[in-house]
Amino acid sequence: MDLLSRDPAAARPINPMWAFQKPSRYRNVIDTFLAGKMPNFSHEQHVDVANVLHHLPYGRELMHLGLQVMAYRHGIPEKYRPDITDPWWDRLDGTLPDPDSFADLPGGADGTRQADGASEALARLY
Repeated sequence: MDLLSRDPAAARPINPMWAFQKPSRYRNVIDTFLAGKMPNFSHEQHVDVANVLHHLPYGRELMHLGLQVMAYRHGIPEKYRPDITDPWWDRLDGTLPDPDSFADLPGGADGTRQADGASEALARLY
């Protein structure tokens, strides 16, 4: 299916603000993925990122964008194939992953984790 021929209104959730509130715990994941800089990007992380993006408006398009940027950054643009990725989108269950599954990201899933694992908020308490 051509991504440009899709009805954009159909991609929007009923309450767009809810879509941005819940995945905010994953803002560092989204930013890092869209920048094409995910470290140790395994199949499991790919599915976890997809499930996070599944909750956002235009999540499918964001998934394609992130994969394309990553392929270009790694010098293998031919590795990105939307015809292979796209059919799997409808098979996602949308379950948000445990934020700790992104512990290898600098800053963690939300971008506030310190190097020792403590969050910025906890560091201010002590």
